[in-house]
Amino acid sequence: MKTDKNLIEDILILEVPFEKQLEVLESLGYKLNGEVTEDEMLKGLQSFVEYDLRDDIKKSIKENPYEILYYGMGLRKYDEEKKEIIPYTNKCIWYDLEFIDQSSEYITLMKRMGEITEGELSFTDMSLSIDKDNFEWLSFKVNGIKKEWKLEKVNYIADSFFSQFTYLTNELKTKGKYTYFDNGSQQFVIDYATPQEQKEFNQKTGLQREWLTSGKHFSEPKTD
Repeated sequence: MKTDKNLIEDILILEVPFEKQLEVLESLGYKLNGEVTEDEMLKGLQSFVEYDLRDDIKKSIKENPYEILYYGMGLRKYDEEKKEIIPYTNKCIWYDLEFIDQSSEYITLMKRMGEITEGELSFTDMSLSIDKDNFEWLSFKVNGIKKEWKLEKVNYIADSFFSQFTYLTNELKTKGKYTYFDNGSQQFVIDYATPQEQKEFNQKTGLQREWLTSGKHFSEPKTD
């Protein structure tokens, strides 16, 4: 009987109500910005489930504890009145490599990578240039220190861009490090956490969030 009871409890814990998931994520610091409502977030999350399940998005969230909802914390919306893009939270970034369809996106991403560190890393003076071999270079300052990263040739996506941030935090000996999570698709969430925050997040959500380059999801930076 004990085995059966444990089995039932294990099955039941596979489903967690939307409200409970939201409560846990809020306790970890993931709170929606004032301009974003729960209904807007739920509408944004419909694209992450099969078409025939979109009418009951909360059911899909319940059956996939924290996975879908965590993706939502990294989404953004366009505010028609303010004519600006507003992140659902300032804690993490949901992304898909295919979105890097123009060079300026590297600068936009770098700004966001700084914002989620809550001040530990500040990126300024960002600019792009092209060398004689048609490679793009990203120049910038991080916490006032000048840096330059070699990307890829024009019109090619430099996924090594993300790997660079791990080396940067190691060099600057930051308290926090960038993290990575995906659900098996090409979409992913980039976050920033201390070792203790990473441990607490994984324990409370049951997700297996990694450090940014642990799974070798991105190419190594070019060194020449």
